[in-house]
Amino acid sequence: MKALFDLIAASPRPVAILGGVCTEVNEPVAMALKHWQIVQLSYAETHAKFSTSDSQELFLTFYRIVPGDRNLNNAKFRLIDYFKWKKIGTVKQNDDTRYALPHETLTTRLENAYLVTIAYTAGISLQEKDNIGRELQELKDRDVHIIVMDASPNMSAIVLCEAYHKQMYGDQYVWIIPGDHTTSWVNQESLNCTKEEMMKVLENHFITEFSLARKDNLTYIVGDKRQAVIWDELTRISPDNIFRGYLYDGLWTLAIALSKSLGADASFSYHKMLTAIDNTSFEGVTGRVRFENNERLGLVDVMQWKNGVYVDVGTFDGASDTFTMYNENLGDWKAPLDSTIVVRRGEYISLPLLIGMSLLALIGIALSLIFLVINIHYRNHRFIKMSSPNMNNIIIIGSMCTFASVILIGLDAHILSDSHFVKLCYIKSWTMCLGFTLAFGSMFSKTWRVHSIFTNIRMDKKAIKDSKLLMILAGLLALDIVVLLLWAIFSPFRHVITQLPQITLDNKVIIPEIGFCESTYSSVFQAILYVIKGVLMILGCFLAWETRHVNVPALNDSKFIGISVYVVVVMSVLGLSTSVILKERVNEAYALSSFFIIFSTSCTLCLVFGPKVKELSTNPQGTEPRAYRRGLMKSVVAKTSQTSSQGPSSDAEREAISKLEAENQLKKRSLHQKSTQLWDLLDKLREMGDTQFLQQG
Repeated sequence: MKALFDLIAASPRPVAILGGVCTEVNEPVAMALKHWQIVQLSYAETHAKFSTSDSQELFLTFYRIVPGDRNLNNAKFRLIDYFKWKKIGTVKQNDDTRYALPHETLTTRLENAYLVTIAYTAGISLQEKDNIGRELQELKDRDVHIIVMDASPNMSAIVLCEAYHKQMYGDQYVWIIPGDHTTSWVNQESLNCTKEEMMKVLENHFITEFSLARKDNLTYIVGDKRQAVIWDELTRISPDNIFRGYLYDGLWTLAIALSKSLGADASFSYHKMLTAIDNTSFEGVTGRVRFENNERLGLVDVMQWKNGVYVDVGTFDGASDTFTMYNENLGDWKAPLDSTIVVRRGEYISLPLLIGMSLLALIGIALSLIFLVINIHYRNHRFIKMSSPNMNNIIIIGSMCTFASVILIGLDAHILSDSHFVKLCYIKSWTMCLGFTLAFGSMFSKTWRVHSIFTNIRMDKKAIKDSKLLMILAGLLALDIVVLLLWAIFSPFRHVITQLPQITLDNKVIIPEIGFCESTYSSVFQAILYVIKGVLMILGCFLAWETRHVNVPALNDSKFIGISVYVVVVMSVLGLSTSVILKERVNEAYALSSFFIIFSTSCTLCLVFGPKVKELSTNPQGTEPRAYRRGLMKSVVAKTSQTSSQGPSSDAEREAISKLEAENQLKKRSLHQKSTQLWDLLDKLREMGDTQFLQQG
């Protein structure tokens, strides 16, 4: 300092001083030189205190040619704006004004000029290293994915190491930190991370640092030489000095300013010197040289760490206020979102699936209508009349309800409003429940009649009329209606939205939601209905099995109804199981349940009414009773014939069986005669108009 003041006191006094590297020296010197009206131009000073709001008053004659924090912050602004990040978090080293001062300017301008939300600013210091983990956890809890840090290289390494342990790295996080033209800080031995762990957390982070030289090295610069020529010469002379380009441009700055300040008469003016520097503009080694508020408007490099090295991905030019990104250098890296986006996605039945199943259901309804018209039109046909046409009509109506339920089940909340959706839930449950009871209950009743006739044959047994079957069906319907009414009164439906497990894609969280109707005691009432239907299906299977040998299609359709019962039971069990297992997969659940409903209902209709249509096509007038007589005899003797077909095991048994077969032939002959007489009597009754007896059993 004494040598400096001796220089200042000498005569002639210097008009400008080039130099000053350390902030501890530059600060007192700059504060003193303003009183001596001597200009100081530093080629290496980067401290933020020389760019504060009161810096021009404190350091009136101090200039620096190396870009300071104003340029570095502008580069960060443009980088954040380029990737459209609107929410960030920051980390500030509180115990070092070199990083704390520009950080305040950074956050203020981001919020006011760029409308970026600062979610949280983590304060750190060397004295409170243990607090770093808690601060980073706060950033993570606030869903911050873009983090701008202003800290020294050593402190940055400590923070990034802690970020590794907090899992705050990878494709979903971006760190933007200051650069210092070196990478030695990443290999500190005192870190709680291995080198491999540091490489993971460092991957794809950004740094901003002043450019050592301009990129267009073929440009002619001051001195009328190409930049590459000057840069090569400077590198040869001082290869380790990162400020060599700024030193060169600083000399030219003072030389040009001094030339302009001397004037035509070679008289020097201090004020002319300051004005000349403020108006300086020329092409230098480090880019266009311009000053504003005593600070250089220069080049800033934006670099990204890739596979252990920094790659140049962007440049900010303060002189022209332009920002350029080199997207080709980004490679396959994609900028993450600035926060986790939560998307609530309603899981609805796809429209093509709904249309497809609805068309199949409409085809089933059309088929039901065709069978209904045939059944009504040919209700006096002998084959139709003896199979209880009234019960057949009810089977068809129940089948139409189950077909309609397929369409109703496919209508969900994205088609209807909440109030209408709740009403639809009642319609769906009533239609499905009553439709099943009408169709399956009718088949159950007819099977019960067949079982009663052929397993408890008594000569004095009264015929089972359709009215008794209708009473059984009415009882089943009444039971359903009572349960459904109690359900609606004591546990009304409400629209409930259930969230499924989250799906994470990049930093987007998709929450699938399913809307359905639920009530407080819905599980209780569902269990009651399942028990009722389950008991009914078990009894139906039992009766179908017991009457499996009965084969009198003209009277009771027992064989085909039995098959229909088996199909309905199997499909119902499968449909209920899949609806429970695939509850969270609406399309799959709807597709399978609709398939089971359509398949079982279609099979029932075809098995019950297919033979009738075939008979009507071959015997439209119903005047050929011989087939019915053979059917009656076949049904009665089926078991006996099946038993007698087994071979004898000895001579005595063969002799006994021969006698029984002879006796059996006599019985068959007698049965055939009785059957013929019975049909003749039935024909006479029909001619006499006695229809009441004809509608029995």
